Amino acid sequence: MRNDDEKTPIYKRPGSSSSQLNTTNRPGENDEEATASWASMPKKWQLAIIVLSWFWENAAMGSRGTYILFQLRMFNLPDGSVPSAASLAFRVSLLSVAIAVPQLFLSPIWGVLADSPRVGRKKVLLMSLFMTGISWLGLAFCNSLLGVVACHVLIGLANNKIAVMRTIVRDISGEKFESRAILLMPTAFNLGSTVGPLLGGILSDPVRTYPKAFVPGSSLTWLLERWPYALPNMVNGIAIILCAILTAFQFEETHPGKGQRSLSVIPGWAKNLGRRLSWGGYEKLSTEDHERIEMTGLREDDSSKADLARPAAVSIWTRRLIMTLFSNGLMIMHVGIFPALLAIFLSTPRYDPAGVSSATSPSPNGTDQQQSTAANGVLSVPLNYHPHAPFVFTGGLSFKPDNIAFALAIRGVIGLLLQLLFFPYLKRIFGLFRLYLYSLLVFPVTYFAIPFWATVPSTTSPRLPASGALLWIFIAITLSLQTTARSFVTPASRMILNAASPDKTSLGTVNGIAQSVAAAATIVGPLITGWTYGVGLRQGIVGVAWWTMSGFAILNAVAGAALMYESRRGEKRKSAIQGEP
Repeated sequence: MRNDDEKTPIYKRPGSSSSQLNTTNRPGENDEEATASWASMPKKWQLAIIVLSWFWENAAMGSRGTYILFQLRMFNLPDGSVPSAASLAFRVSLLSVAIAVPQLFLSPIWGVLADSPRVGRKKVLLMSLFMTGISWLGLAFCNSLLGVVACHVLIGLANNKIAVMRTIVRDISGEKFESRAILLMPTAFNLGSTVGPLLGGILSDPVRTYPKAFVPGSSLTWLLERWPYALPNMVNGIAIILCAILTAFQFEETHPGKGQRSLSVIPGWAKNLGRRLSWGGYEKLSTEDHERIEMTGLREDDSSKADLARPAAVSIWTRRLIMTLFSNGLMIMHVGIFPALLAIFLSTPRYDPAGVSSATSPSPNGTDQQQSTAANGVLSVPLNYHPHAPFVFTGGLSFKPDNIAFALAIRGVIGLLLQLLFFPYLKRIFGLFRLYLYSLLVFPVTYFAIPFWATVPSTTSPRLPASGALLWIFIAITLSLQTTARSFVTPASRMILNAASPDKTSLGTVNGIAQSVAAAATIVGPLITGWTYGVGLRQGIVGVAWWTMSGFAILNAVAGAALMYESRRGEKRKSAIQGEP
């Protein structure tokens, strides 16, 4: 005779998160979410430490976006020449890859370690924060491109913290508070994306920006002239190390199995890795299996489960999880590379027909190029180049760090307000999947429109940074749309990912795998956009990279629609099983 546990589908058992997600709200769900207020959120101090740490992580990356192109321009090419806009685009892509490659291979390991009672969430987070802080301090005093790349590799080695932080937030919030707690990480991201660029714009190259504040010939002046972008990197590194110290003394472990210890010769985390990365189904354990478990010293509840046959390791590789990882990977591919590509485009010299030199020089593909001089250097264009509508135009906006900082800060402010005020409400109105899909549909439009900023009339000459009310209105509208979509799709994708995990104890592993998928997308995205941006500039079509990214965003929307369809099929299967006698 089958016991009740065997009759119950795996996704309906207690602890399974696969049953937590519907495309429409269940009866009483709105009432439950209404009682889950910010005031009743548990362990606020724990969550505050996580939010602060993630805030500084994103503030550091946000500030880097305002000056990294100018820092990279300090390192000449092997022939001694100053890097062109296309070369800088390649270098920025190289840095993104340097972060993503270590992340790709190490994230699942960090995730399994975070799920292990022997290690746990706190130790993994602590190691990651210390490594990240040291990386930023090293970046402050780099003298070569190789040194900058090495520091970014170290950042990538430590860049597992987001998966661990999301797992911690889920541990603390539970299902009741998830729709609010899931906003904490994106909120910290938006705060960091607002403060970081402003911080970078204010602190970068301070001797030239504030000449009256420094005494000529002093040690401080010499230091900041030698390393003009050291100050924002030092602030970021020190702040993150302080977050690590706060975590060490104030943060409590949230692992559900904390305090448990396995007496097996093989560490528990190693066995978890083998089980969760396997494709095995689930079946009842034999008597020999039970005896083997008892011999390893694992504790069992003899009073309530002695007569129950337990399932073996449940494969996490469900169809829903695979489709979720694919959709999220595509989303991260274009959303993740957006700030870097935006900064490259904003800093690219403007095209000045009157400033085109008659001299020619060969491009990497062997064709002759002419040079157009502008505020941020020179812009290469094809020989006898003539822009014409609708797509043949080139050049960026020649923005300086302070202009870039202001443009990037717009994204953070808008995203912060939208997530805090509207996400829980819109989730209840549309349902999670519809909100996710509608947000994905916005990205292709914004990416397609951004390169046309270069065609908006400016109140300044082409040799100066672009300016004017019309330009900034265009920038604000486009960034508002992109940020709106990102602000809704990011928390929605995290809830969808959590729901795809077959078991609560697998959250760290699932988030670690998702982080590896994100790393793979972060490798592919910059390589494609960096290469296409350089090709577009050499051909006199600056929008090539943006329109390529728009194509990926369309594919992402199709994948999101397929994921919603799969979810509906899953709900129908659940209803059919529940209706069985």
